Amino acid sequence: MNLINVDALKKNDKFAAIDIGSHNCRLLISEKNQGVIKSVFNSSKPTNLIKNLSYNNEFNYKNIKKTIDSLSFFAKKINSMNVKEYKCIATEACRSVINPEFFVEEVKKNTGLKVEIIGSVEEARLSMKSCNIYISKIKKLGLIFDIGGGSTELSCFNTKPNKIITKSISYGVINLDEKCQIFSEEHVKNDLNRHFSNYFQHFKIRDDEKFLAVGSCSTVTSLCCVFLNLPFYNPKKIEGYEMYSEEVNNTIKYLENINDDELQKHPCIGNRYMLLKNGIKILKIIMDKFPITKIIVTQKGLRDALTEEIILDYEKNKSFQEAKK
Repeated sequence: MNLINVDALKKNDKFAAIDIGSHNCRLLISEKNQGVIKSVFNSSKPTNLIKNLSYNNEFNYKNIKKTIDSLSFFAKKINSMNVKEYKCIATEACRSVINPEFFVEEVKKNTGLKVEIIGSVEEARLSMKSCNIYISKIKKLGLIFDIGGGSTELSCFNTKPNKIITKSISYGVINLDEKCQIFSEEHVKNDLNRHFSNYFQHFKIRDDEKFLAVGSCSTVTSLCCVFLNLPFYNPKKIEGYEMYSEEVNNTIKYLENINDDELQKHPCIGNRYMLLKNGIKILKIIMDKFPITKIIVTQKGLRDALTEEIILDYEKNKSFQEAKK
C-alpha cells in the first residue's frame, strides 16, 4: 500500500494512525485545516490480542484472526478515503509474544499494512505527547498514566526544572487476572506496589508536594461517566473533566459495593465490567503511591500523537521535495 504523496498539503488531505493495542485495534483518520488537526473518522474494535498470552507467550489463532479482520477493515477505509500517509504501531502484546515477526508478516500479507512494534519508552512518550493540551495546565509536578490491556505507562514530570521520568509496567486490565493465577494475587499486588514505590522514590520530591494527574485510559473515563451519572458513554461530557481524588475514591467505593450483575447492567460499563474492576485495582495503587489531588480525564491516546507526527513528517518531506526542484 503506497500512501506517500508529496503534493501540496490541501484542505482535505487525510492522514491515518492505527494503534494495535492489547485489547483494541483503533483507527483515527484526520485532516489538517488552517493549522488545526480534525478527526474525520474514528473506529475502535475489541480483539483481546493479549488474552492468554501470559500462559505461553504465543498469540492464539482466534485473536490473530479478529485483529487481522479489524485491520483489513481499516486498510479498506484508508484506501476509500484516499489517505495520503499512515502509520500502524503495535504495543505490549507484540512486545511480549515469542514470535512477533509471524504476526507482522500475517498482517502485511492479509491487509497490506506495515506494522511497527514500538518500545515501552516510545509508547509512554506518545501517550504524554497526546496530552499536551492538558500538560499546559500543570504548573509544576504532573503525572500522566495510561492503564492499557497489557501494560501501564506512566510519565512523571516536573516543569521547573524540566524533567521527565517514564516507566512501563507489564500489568494491564486483561493480563492482570492471568498473572494473578500464575503468581498469586498477593505476589502481583506486591510487585505493583514495588514498581510504583521505586518510581516515586526516583523522582526525589518533598513529601508535602502534590500531583495533578492526567488519566488517559478507559478505567478513568468509565469512572468519570459513573460519577457524572451519565445515561450512556458520552465522550463530549467527559473529555477534559477534572475529578478530585476524593471523587475518584468515592466512585471506586461505590462500584466495589455493587455486584457484577449491577456492574454489567450499568449503561456506561456493560460487558467491560471485569476490565474496569482490574483497572481499578491498578489505579488504587497508583493513587496510594502518588499524592494526586486531581485527575484530568481524557480519551486522547497514541493515535492523536501519531497523527500529529505523521502530518509534521509529511510537511517536512513536502518542503524538502520542493527545495530540491
